[in-house]
Amino acid sequence: MTTPTSHPDCQRPTVAIDGPVASGKSSVGRAAAKALRLRFLDTGIMYRAVTWLALHRGIAAADTAAVAELADKYRMSLDDTADQSPDHGVIAPSSPTTNAAISIDGHRLRDELVSDDVDRHVAAVAAITGVRTSLVKQQRAIGNGGGIIMAGRDIGSVVLPQADVKLYIDASVEERARRRFAQLQEADPSVDFQQVLADTRRRDFLDSQRADSPLVVPSGAIVIDTDSIDFDRSVAAVIHAIRSAVTNHKQTG
Repeated sequence: MTTPTSHPDCQRPTVAIDGPVASGKSSVGRAAAKALRLRFLDTGIMYRAVTWLALHRGIAAADTAAVAELADKYRMSLDDTADQSPDHGVIAPSSPTTNAAISIDGHRLRDELVSDDVDRHVAAVAAITGVRTSLVKQQRAIGNGGGIIMAGRDIGSVVLPQADVKLYIDASVEERARRRFAQLQEADPSVDFQQVLADTRRRDFLDSQRADSPLVVPSGAIVIDTDSIDFDRSVAAVIHAIRSAVTNHKQTG
């Protein structure tokens, strides 16, 4: 399996953004992509789509062979015609609040992707080697040609290890839980913060401890901590890092 050729120029850089759940990597990455006129892909939406399809088919995440077969069999198409949400992605320049819709097996999904059931099972599905192999192949195909910001948990380390720019967006578990809690409260005012915090910690553990492509800070990545800065400053930091990296490459290349 080959990795995409990098494109270290201002118009077509390949940018990898990694980070834990609810760190802001998707919303910030999307806004930066719009400002820089780059394509954007939040790879997490693809794992959520496979998770939803498995649940819809009555396939348990523990049945790793069956779930991996779903990921291998069905190709996904994404669009940018969905409603607003701060946490999921789209291929193509988009607004920072546009939530992607994704089609898989004839089902066009949007709100289903952030359901409680999908939240509870996506980490287990994402840990399945066969699922990751199939989706990484699709993600690399999308990344070919450059001109893209791709966000996820293994982009700079596995999907696009030769990316022109690697970023890691982080925040404390408490801050990330607060962000997720605020998002969930819009749909369900009865949601419990302590449960959201526990779920965030559990997701961190699963993502960092899985055997295949665990969440790590990729080699050479610039770490941006968003705990004490607001959304606009986070976006500005990402844009500055991308422009600086591209400029430095031109000067040294």
